[in-house]
Amino acid sequence: MHPSCADRGSAAQACDWERSRGRASLVLKEPTPARVTDGEVVMRRVLGNYRFSIILLFGVVVGAVLGLTLGERAIVLKPVADVFLNLVFCLIVPVVITSISSSIAAMGNLGKLRKILLLFLAVIVVTGLMTALLALLTALIFKPAQGAVLDLEQDTSGITGNLDLVGLFTTDDFVNLLSIDNMMPMIVFSVLLGISAALVGQAAEPLSKLLASATEVLSKMVAIVMYIAPIGIAAYFASLVGTMGGQVISSIARLSVMYVLFCVVFFVLFGVAFSYAGGGREGVRRYFKNVWLPAATGMGTCSSTASIPANRIACEQMGIPRVISDLVVPLGASMHKNGVVSVQMFKIIFLLGVFDRPIDVPTVLTAVFVAVISGIIVGTIPSGGFIGELFIVTAFGFPTEVVPIIVIMGTLTDPFCTMNNVAGDSAAAMFIARVVEGKDWIKRTVGTGDRPTDDGPAAAVGEELAEVTEDGRHVAAARLNGLADARTEAAR
Repeated sequence: MHPSCADRGSAAQACDWERSRGRASLVLKEPTPARVTDGEVVMRRVLGNYRFSIILLFGVVVGAVLGLTLGERAIVLKPVADVFLNLVFCLIVPVVITSISSSIAAMGNLGKLRKILLLFLAVIVVTGLMTALLALLTALIFKPAQGAVLDLEQDTSGITGNLDLVGLFTTDDFVNLLSIDNMMPMIVFSVLLGISAALVGQAAEPLSKLLASATEVLSKMVAIVMYIAPIGIAAYFASLVGTMGGQVISSIARLSVMYVLFCVVFFVLFGVAFSYAGGGREGVRRYFKNVWLPAATGMGTCSSTASIPANRIACEQMGIPRVISDLVVPLGASMHKNGVVSVQMFKIIFLLGVFDRPIDVPTVLTAVFVAVISGIIVGTIPSGGFIGELFIVTAFGFPTEVVPIIVIMGTLTDPFCTMNNVAGDSAAAMFIARVVEGKDWIKRTVGTGDRPTDDGPAAAVGEELAEVTEDGRHVAAARLNGLADARTEAAR
């Protein structure tokens, strides 16, 4: 037995010396390990990869059950949900400003920025049209207004449908940029700040380093807050289901169920299509391995804005370059909302059926336009206003009394709508990475979710083998050096 083995106290192990072509190697005979079945290996791998996502989804289920069981009494859990949401909302403004501006400031080639933004705008339009047409086809086939009866006694004539495009993208005071109610002006300011820093060059390096450092610190803060996400999401779902459970009227129940089923199918189809286009089979694997965190966060908070931190984490785990994800995710939370596009189309077809309006070519074109534009202009915070509903009412001339009805329908389906809003951003980011970085981008990146860990029995055995093999190499080298010295001495 070699001394190196004796030093390790491995009495049950033996080492044999073998000579072959003047080289020495150390062969370690390991005891037969306990047999592990393939099913156990697969189960451990699944639990390890999806542990946090499973906990989040479990929180959603627990919250829904509590809401159904407690009813309106579940409102006592709302403060717990508010604590989580307040922590998330407080981080959104600094995260968006620092991540966007630092990514652009660090971009040496502003041509890449232009390419990313143009691609993103193209993705918004193309995916919006695809979503609207799919939702239109589904609604025409299954007829959501069948048997619907609306109670239009409530007077909402005081509501106006004025759309302020200037106020949507700009604000008159810097202080207003520090509010999540002004997401688009905040994003415009962040983009201009990053472009200015990139154009200034060396003189802006201190600012660029500060922004990059702040981004890293805020990312760590987001990770800390996410530890309480399952509890916060469970409490939010409990209070939401407990409050809204009794308000499901028969005239919109069928529409709500139909839309939820559409969302589930669309979530799978859109994710597969864009992740495969972005990274092939490996892209699909990474996408569906990591998308559950932002999807569950979107369902639990009903807010695309609140899901920005989780979506940035998921994109990093997928291996998407930060220069792309740091732009696409915040912009997508405001402008790329496939869930909103689809739910607006369902509402339009529902109201057209209720009021017995003909669905001809001009009506279809108007419906598609309204749905796509709604996906861009609708607010990103929960119950962010009646803009989308009023857009439908004014575009088609429906009575304003229908606004509360479609608002209820939107509230009931908001978790699944937000899920598609959020999940679509990471899929779009993966596709944009394929176009900007080249078809082999995914081979050059390793997502943080795919990095191997160093703990566990396998790692310990690997380290032991490495040490013993290294010892064998040193011993073999010493023996060969000794032979060489002996030959040199004999020659002398």
